[in-house]
Amino acid sequence: MKKVLWTLSLVICLVISGCTEEAGPEVAEQENVQVETEEVNAQADEQQPEEEKVGDEPQGSERPEGFLWEVSNGPTTVYLLGTIHVTPDDFFPMAKHVEEAYQQTDVIVPEIDMNNINMTNMMQVTTELARYQDGSTLQDHVSTDVYKQIENEFSGTFGMGIEMINQFKPWFVMTLVEQMKVEKIGYTDGVDQYFLDKADEDQKEIIALETVEDQLGIFAGISDDYQVEMLKETLDVSQDQYKEELDQMLELYTQGDKKGLLDLLMVEEEESNPDAEAYMTALNDDRNYNMAEQIQEFLESGEEQTYFVIVGALHLTLEPHIGSILEKQGFEVERVQE
Repeated sequence: MKKVLWTLSLVICLVISGCTEEAGPEVAEQENVQVETEEVNAQADEQQPEEEKVGDEPQGSERPEGFLWEVSNGPTTVYLLGTIHVTPDDFFPMAKHVEEAYQQTDVIVPEIDMNNINMTNMMQVTTELARYQDGSTLQDHVSTDVYKQIENEFSGTFGMGIEMINQFKPWFVMTLVEQMKVEKIGYTDGVDQYFLDKADEDQKEIIALETVEDQLGIFAGISDDYQVEMLKETLDVSQDQYKEELDQMLELYTQGDKKGLLDLLMVEEEESNPDAEAYMTALNDDRNYNMAEQIQEFLESGEEQTYFVIVGALHLTLEPHIGSILEKQGFEVERVQE
């Protein structure tokens, strides 16, 4: 089978980052989660050298094409845009046909509306799903070697003590590591946030396909052993390698190279791994069927509306993806390119 490289958890990193920067929890326990995670983020920012930040040089005349499809049924049109969740500062605007599709749109449909999250609820969910509730710590659940690797990463690369994250489960620590790697490179909020901010400015309606609980629950449902395996694989990726892979991903996205993107993000496993299969089913397959069902409701509403769906690129490229699910329901899904 195949598995996704851990860059896919960037969407969860952004959820955590966005909420911890603005939340004002009313419960003391929630406040502890917020303060601890904010300190992690703040210290990571301090460790980021100015010369490593991306966006100082112009990217060139080629604008990102991404992956855009169109589906129509009667008076209703749905644009499906596959997104990248982190980008350099100078990544936008996108290609003309993508920007025009947005302009024609009445309703923006993201995975999560990052600009309108219930912060108190977010911190409650984080407390319930990301922290150990039985008095144990991260050190109790990983080997001595892995714990030492985590300690070295946080103290050496990010300049902070491991005690700041010792109460969190491996899946959450993994997202923090990825988030801080991204911040150290200098990437910022991605395509999703770009269009959400435009939608707010243009006062367009926003309908989210998922909740924060939906996405965090995917990671919280991973077996303990596989959480540790994913964390270790994330730690094994050097900062330079991480930047190289993100740069490759962004270049393929800019070109609209579907095959190239899949080849980059997917790697063959030597042996079948039931935990990896369950993770991929929850991360991709189950969510795609759920999102496609909601999009089908838009298409069958009979309303003269245009929707602009913005979801991670794999949701529109990795089978069973949203487009192929809609095609099986009888809809014609056409790619839009310049």
